Amino acid sequence: MSDKRSAAESYEPPMSPHKNYVEINAYVIGWGLFFAALFALAVGYLCLKIGQTVDAFAPVSVLAMGMAVMFHRKNAFPETVHIQAIASAGTNIIGGVMFILPALFILHINGISFLQMATPIVLGGVLGVLLATTFRRYFCEEMDAVYPFPSGRAAAEVLVCNEGSKARTMILSGLVAMVYDFVLNTLGWWQEVLSTMTFSWGQALADKYKLIFSLDNDAALLGIGYFTGLRYALIIAAGSFFSWFVCIPVVYYLGGEHVMTVGGQAILLADAPIMAVFSQYVRHIGIGMLAMAGIIGLLSMSGVVVRVVKRALHDLFTSGPASTDNLLRTQKDIPMTQIVIGTFLMVILFTLFFHFNCSESLVQTGVAFCIILLFSLLLSVVGISSIAFTGNEPVSGMTIFMILVSAVLMGQVGMHGNAGIVAILMMAAFLCATLAVSGNFMSELKVAYLTGATPKKMQQWQIVSIILTSFVSVGVLFLLNHAYGFTGEGALSAPQANAMAAIVKPMMDGGDAPWPLYLAGAFFAVLLWMMKIPPLAFALGTYLPMEINTPVLVGGLISYLVSHSSKDEKINALRLGEGNIVASGFVAGGAIGSLISACLHIAGIDWFMKAWSETPAATFLGILAYFGLCIMIYAVARRIKDAKASN
Repeated sequence: MSDKRSAAESYEPPMSPHKNYVEINAYVIGWGLFFAALFALAVGYLCLKIGQTVDAFAPVSVLAMGMAVMFHRKNAFPETVHIQAIASAGTNIIGGVMFILPALFILHINGISFLQMATPIVLGGVLGVLLATTFRRYFCEEMDAVYPFPSGRAAAEVLVCNEGSKARTMILSGLVAMVYDFVLNTLGWWQEVLSTMTFSWGQALADKYKLIFSLDNDAALLGIGYFTGLRYALIIAAGSFFSWFVCIPVVYYLGGEHVMTVGGQAILLADAPIMAVFSQYVRHIGIGMLAMAGIIGLLSMSGVVVRVVKRALHDLFTSGPASTDNLLRTQKDIPMTQIVIGTFLMVILFTLFFHFNCSESLVQTGVAFCIILLFSLLLSVVGISSIAFTGNEPVSGMTIFMILVSAVLMGQVGMHGNAGIVAILMMAAFLCATLAVSGNFMSELKVAYLTGATPKKMQQWQIVSIILTSFVSVGVLFLLNHAYGFTGEGALSAPQANAMAAIVKPMMDGGDAPWPLYLAGAFFAVLLWMMKIPPLAFALGTYLPMEINTPVLVGGLISYLVSHSSKDEKINALRLGEGNIVASGFVAGGAIGSLISACLHIAGIDWFMKAWSETPAATFLGILAYFGLCIMIYAVARRIKDAKASN
C-alpha cells in the first residue's frame, strides 16, 4: 500500500488529494444525465449512418465551462469534471447497441422486445464499469509513466486550461480544429483521406503491385498521435504497413485464382478491390493478433490479477472491507466487496436472461456462461490496454472474434438457425457493451487521476448514467429503424451491424471461419512478444485501416521533434507540454466540428462538394491544410524560450 500511496503523491493534480471538494450535487447530476441522453441520441444516429462515433468529453466540457460562467458557479472545476464524466456514458455504451443489435433487423428476426434488447446492454455496461474499476490503480497510477492515455490526457488538458495563456492557446487551437473538421466533413473542400489512389501514378501502382498509402487528415487524430508519442506510433504504423505493404501483395500473388464474394457477386481475388481483400483476409490476421495479445497481456499482468484477487478475498472474508483510512481521496474506489459481488451478479443475471430467452438446455446455458465470463475478462484487458496506448479500441474486431468462437462452441451443443443467431447476438451485445464501457471509462478514470477527482464518485455515477443511456440508446435504435430502416433504399448503412450479420448467419447455418488466418496472427503475436515488441500495439495497426494509423505516426513524429528541439531538457519538457495544449485543442475542436457536421446530417443538410473532393486538386489542398496543422503544433511549442523556462 505504501508503494501505491507514494506513487499517487508524487503527482500533484489541480484538485489537491489532501482537500475535499463538492464534486457531486444536483447541478452535476442533472446536467450530466441530460448530456448523456442527448449524446446517446446524436452519436447513435452518426454511428448507424457512417459507422463513426464522437466522444462526448470535448463538447460537454466546453458546454459545462460555458454554463459555469453563465450561472456564476463558484465550484466550477470539480463540477465540470464530473459533468463530462457522467455524460461520457452516452457515447461509451453506443458500441454495444449500434454495432450489434441492428443485425436483428437486418436479418429480419422479429419478436425481440425492447426490454430483451436493453437487458444485455445494461448488464454488460455495468460490468464494464466494474472491470475498469478493478484495474484502475494499475493502469492509471502504477503504470502512469508507461501508458500515454492520449484521449484521457487530452480531456484533462481541456478541463485544466481555463485561464491565462494556456486557455488562449487551447481556445485558438480548438477553434482552428473545429473549423478545419467542419470544412472537412461538411463542405468537402479537401479530401479527408489522402490517398495515392487519387493520382494516375498511384492508381497504376495499386493495379500493378497492389500498394496503397492513405492518411486521414482529421485534426483530432493528429492530436491523439501527438499524445501517443513516437515509440508506440512507430509500432502501430509498422503493424499497418505489415498489413498493407506485405500481407496484401502476398495474398494477391499467391491467391489470384481464388474466388471470393464482393457485394454479393463471386469474382476472382485478382480482380477484387484492395479494401475487400484487407477486410475479408488480412484483417483476420489482425484479429488473431489481438486475441493472442490479450492472452499475453493477461499473463504479463498475472501479478496484478493476483493482487486484485487477494484484495477481493481479504475484503470478502474479513469482518468488514479493508480500511481506507490510509488512502488519499484520489485513491478511493468502489469497495472491492461490491465490485466482486457486482461482477458475478451481472454475469449471473445475464446467464439467467440467456437461459430463459435464448437457451434450449442447461448445457447451452453453461457454455454461454463460460464464454462470456472468459471473454469479458480477456478482451476487457485488450480494450483497456489499447485505449491506454492509442486512444482507440478495436471493439468490433474483438466482438467478431467472440462471435466466431461462440458460434462454433454453441453449434457443438445444438444451437443453430435463427434461435442460434439471436443467442449469439445477445451474447455479443453483452460483451460489446462490456468492452466499450471498460475501455472508454478507463480513460475517464485517467482524467480523474490527472485532475484530482474522486474515482469512487465517478464510478458510482457512471453506473447510474450507463443504466439510463442504455435504455435511451435502444430507444433511439427502434426510432431510427422506424424512420429509416437498415435494409433497402434510403436505409441507414449500419456498417458494423451488417458485418456482424454477415458473419453470424452463415456460421449458424453451417459455415466456417478463417481459422488459419487467426492462428497465423496469434503465432505472429507470440513472435513479436519474443522480440520484446508490444504485440497489442502492432496488432492494432494490423487490424485498423491504414488511414487511421498514419496520422498517429505523424503526430508522434511531431512530438519527438518538439521534445528534441533544444539542447536544454527543461526547455524541451516545457515545449512538449505546450504542444500538449495545442494537441488537446485539436482533439476537442475536431470532436465539436464533427458533432456539428453530424447534426447537419440529421437535419438533412448536404453541402458536401463530392465531385470536387475526389479530384487531385482537392488532395493537394488537403495536404497543404494538414501540413498547416502540423506546423501550428510545432511552431506554438517552439515559442517557449530560455527566459520562460527559467521562471
